[in-house]
Amino acid sequence: MQDIRVALWGFGAMGSGIGRMIASKEGIVIAGVCDTWDRLIGQEVYSYLGLDRGDREPVIITGDITQVVAPGLCDIVILATDSFVAAQYDKLIYCLEQGVHVISTAEEMAWPWAGSPEMAEEIDRLARERRVAVLGTGINPGFVLDYLILAVSGTCEKVESIEAARINDLAPFGKAVMEEQGVGISVDEFERRIAEDSLAGHVGFPESMEMIAAGMGVELASIEQTRDPIVTNVDRKSAYGEAQKGHLAGIRQQSYGRTADGKLFIRLDHPQQICPEDEGVDTGDYITIHSDGYDMNLSIVPETPGGIGTIAMVVNMIPQVLLAEPGLRSMLDLPVPRAILGSFSEQLTRGSKKHFKKGEYAVIESVILPAGSRAPRLPEDTASVPLIALTRGWLQEDASAGTEVQVTTMSGRTVRGTLTGRPLAPVHGYGDFIPELQEIHCQVRDLLFGGEK
Repeated sequence: MQDIRVALWGFGAMGSGIGRMIASKEGIVIAGVCDTWDRLIGQEVYSYLGLDRGDREPVIITGDITQVVAPGLCDIVILATDSFVAAQYDKLIYCLEQGVHVISTAEEMAWPWAGSPEMAEEIDRLARERRVAVLGTGINPGFVLDYLILAVSGTCEKVESIEAARINDLAPFGKAVMEEQGVGISVDEFERRIAEDSLAGHVGFPESMEMIAAGMGVELASIEQTRDPIVTNVDRKSAYGEAQKGHLAGIRQQSYGRTADGKLFIRLDHPQQICPEDEGVDTGDYITIHSDGYDMNLSIVPETPGGIGTIAMVVNMIPQVLLAEPGLRSMLDLPVPRAILGSFSEQLTRGSKKHFKKGEYAVIESVILPAGSRAPRLPEDTASVPLIALTRGWLQEDASAGTEVQVTTMSGRTVRGTLTGRPLAPVHGYGDFIPELQEIHCQVRDLLFGGEK
């Protein structure tokens, strides 16, 4: 089975970590990398990561996205460049126009309907039109302070209110997150930037709040946020940020979601800082769901690792996105995230039949023309894949899907090919409803019949 081809757009702390994880897995390969940093452009990916390339094709980092994301070049793009929907919007649209699936690490993309409903609607429309899926995910938003809360709530008959906190270390994250969290700035600068609303802090509380509410069928009337400086008493330094004594090591951000009657339904607390252990601060994730007469409590100590967790969430969701219904998706739409320890490409056929007995009627696949031998005038996405034939027949031996076998067809021919787990009955689809075709239909009727029914 062909490996899943992944393009990486953005090769900073998260992008390079995602690339490293992909390189360690089976059934999935790095198809290309694009980044704007001059020091990266022209470097070979595996060499840059300090990995043995083995028999894999070399991948050269480019600054030209058209060399990486185009029909036939990749199956999915990991977009690891920004935190906001607006900042990623043009990149997302470009990927969708190429007919490629997308996973975004942008925090706002976890539930883009919260802050950018018009952009979300256009992303969804174009994704459906091009028959691909888009997902925003990560460790938070995407898991700890939303998806995990919803999973715990599944054991409750009633939920009165929710409290959750994530006390984490920002050290694994890159420069963009350091700037958003004000790492290293003075208290005066913090107050000035809060007053002028130019300091992002944690991005994603409205997205997490609305994901929880939507998942539980609750409507929040208001979402409020507060930001307070975390001032360090010692010098702290991480790979991508530095805070001297008396300056900000991060921001404590809290969010309050209330229902129409003013009741506090969700409270989220998120103190984020670099190197909290330098001042004896223990990290952890804590969830309390107040149910009818009892509390559900979950603690993860120390915290779910932020950097590794984000990388793993993105990579482990790749098969789920490739199998998803076209459109803009959230974690609510897809199967439970899980570590994939075997072949990623085999996840795409999970559930299909794997083992067959001699005499069973099955479908085999054989290549008629390899990709390099297709007609020159074919569209790029068609020319990039081989021309195959599917043949049904009775197996002449016990076999497993993916092996070479012989079958005897209904007409008595003996045909050799690769055994598949495809259903015997062909499955056809004609895509989503297309308004333009309906309009054309009405125009044709008017031309032919003068508008008569």
